[in-house]
Amino acid sequence: MSVKFRNGRKGELVSRGTRLRRIITLMLGTLLVLPTTAFGSIIATGTGCGWDTSSGWVQRENAKVGDPKWADGIRMEYSGDYARKGADASISKWAPIYDGNGAVEGWFDQTSATCGQSVGLHISGNDKPVTLQLFRMGYYAGAGARLVETVKLPSVSKFSFPKFTRSPQSTVSTDWPVSWTLKVSSATPPGQYLVRLQDGGKDSNFVPLTINDPGVKSEITFISSVLTWQAYNQWGGYSLYKGPDNHRASRSVVVSFNRPYDGDGSGEFRYMEYPALKLAERLGIDLNYVTDVDLDRSTASLGTTMSIVMGGHGEYWTTNMRAHIQAAVDNGINLVSLGANAIYARPRLQSNDRELVMWRGVQEDVNRNDPILATSSWRHSPIAQPEAKLLGAQYVGLGVNADYAIPHPSRWPFTKMVKPELLQNIVGKEVDSPLYAVGPAVETLAESSIRFRGKDIKILATYYTNAKHAGVIDMSTNGWVCTIDNVCAWRPILNLATQENARLITEEILRGLTKGPLGLWRPAITDVPARTKVSPRMGL
Repeated sequence: MSVKFRNGRKGELVSRGTRLRRIITLMLGTLLVLPTTAFGSIIATGTGCGWDTSSGWVQRENAKVGDPKWADGIRMEYSGDYARKGADASISKWAPIYDGNGAVEGWFDQTSATCGQSVGLHISGNDKPVTLQLFRMGYYAGAGARLVETVKLPSVSKFSFPKFTRSPQSTVSTDWPVSWTLKVSSATPPGQYLVRLQDGGKDSNFVPLTINDPGVKSEITFISSVLTWQAYNQWGGYSLYKGPDNHRASRSVVVSFNRPYDGDGSGEFRYMEYPALKLAERLGIDLNYVTDVDLDRSTASLGTTMSIVMGGHGEYWTTNMRAHIQAAVDNGINLVSLGANAIYARPRLQSNDRELVMWRGVQEDVNRNDPILATSSWRHSPIAQPEAKLLGAQYVGLGVNADYAIPHPSRWPFTKMVKPELLQNIVGKEVDSPLYAVGPAVETLAESSIRFRGKDIKILATYYTNAKHAGVIDMSTNGWVCTIDNVCAWRPILNLATQENARLITEEILRGLTKGPLGLWRPAITDVPARTKVSPRMGL
């Protein structure tokens, strides 16, 4: 009799043999991991909502009137920022008291939704009426967002005390009731959305949601990296990186989506993704919008797209997600990481995809040696699949602040750069390189020589094309996207030339992706040969 276990979604049982085949298939780099109908098939789409998703729809959407005041009064705050939200670790070693900031806040019971689905918004208020504004994020002639709906809720009760599980899980969650339900309809076309919550107090918060159309034909599928947002989310005192005492030893190993994001409530969206998404919408590129949770569940969005783009920080990839994207690239679909440290951690989802598990191979994890269930970095045992095998480069260090030089400014995508050709302070905080990992031959797009942990190393943005002509780009710095709007958390104001060049280069990349497989018109040039041996570990 085969052993079966749940794979994290209600009612879905998967045999251990099936899971093992998925892992083996991923490691062999074949396409057998995918359903036979994965590419070229279309599941139920948003046609029942009457969405305009024919060619040019994003341009038509952005011709609508925007609202430049969408973020007025909500200053940019970054993940893990204790200035507004925190906990008192002195109360108990395992259940700190959440002290909050008094602002109304909330969370959706799904990270994404499509036509016809309903999503509950769980809110904790201050026993006062709450005004809810639903914004679709985009360009909108520079306004940056369009107001889709305004809802006024009667008095919303305060439910400020979260639930905590004991160490080492240290999971923070809430059981706030649903205060409002969004029904995805003709009024809410695909896109990235933020709900603004305000009750007349001095502080307001956002709540993010992705609305997608899984089978729509798109030039680019844009990934919202909600797994990474949640990993760094410090709301209630705990993230996958630290506890309320700011020490790694007290961190969670299981984090819940049933809580708000810290900072301004928008996760990492406003600084790691929004500047690039806004550019794509400004260019009128036909987009589809997914979360990495969607890509864990299904390949539907990848079967009808030309390219896949992630923003500045897509660190957490599940087994299914990586297998699905690897298969897409193997079939000629382009992949672009406009950041660094992507595909680094392999977590597991559970509890109907509402909990993210990441033990990092610690002794307490009973599955630490299991190639199927272990949650550690992709490059390490028992997984041993370096991220550079897909991306071309991979993470080497944290805490970097350096410049990028462009060695070949006459090559695409640098031909429209303005002077100077040195991109100052764009390299950091986390960085990648192809030189210290197994991976394919790559072209050097940008380079920086730095002194790191007593060694001279090179950071390289890379590009390669494969046998199916798919292009894979890794910009190798998670300072790239935030530089476009000058909203990086860790550095001073950037000069205008660097900001403008980051925008121009990104626009050229986005335009290029709309032409289909990059290798058909811009094959990569080999500057760094393929690496077949593992070099000494760097920056871990």
